[in-house]
Amino acid sequence: MKIEPGTVVNLSFDLCDERGEIIEASDISGAISFIHGRGAIIPGLDRRLAGLGVGDERDFTFPPEEAFGRLEAAPKKTVARNEFPAEAPLVVGAEFEAGLPGGQKVKLVVDAIEAAHVTVRMVHPLAGQTVSMSVKVLGVRTATAHERETGKVALRPPPPPQGI
Repeated sequence: MKIEPGTVVNLSFDLCDERGEIIEASDISGAISFIHGRGAIIPGLDRRLAGLGVGDERDFTFPPEEAFGRLEAAPKKTVARNEFPAEAPLVVGAEFEAGLPGGQKVKLVVDAIEAAHVTVRMVHPLAGQTVSMSVKVLGVRTATAHERETGKVALRPPPPPQGI
């Protein structure tokens, strides 16, 4: 079976920053599983995986637009000023790190300061960088109806069809 929209893909990978340093690797964090074409991974990788099958290995390089975006294109959010530590240097351009649900980190860059609110850009730590990935396709299967409905991969794949 080949990767196409709606298939569940299991992938091992190494993700490197523009200096070639490994930022994340499936050897450490485990292989990833996702539904192809649903926006669960960086856009460039989602497109380039189409047509690959189990056992295929590839090396890819992604410019910021195909990976984690450009710095200036990061989404903005207004935050109450009192959510920042009192000693925090609130000046335009100041950078802070914040945690997201699930343990991911995001860099906050101050764009504007008002009396009660601060406007920040929420920047992925790799935004603005060209990144590279080495991947190996470990599995490809049809998503279940529940997976298609929720957009989330089941922890255990369905059993293989009988009689094959």
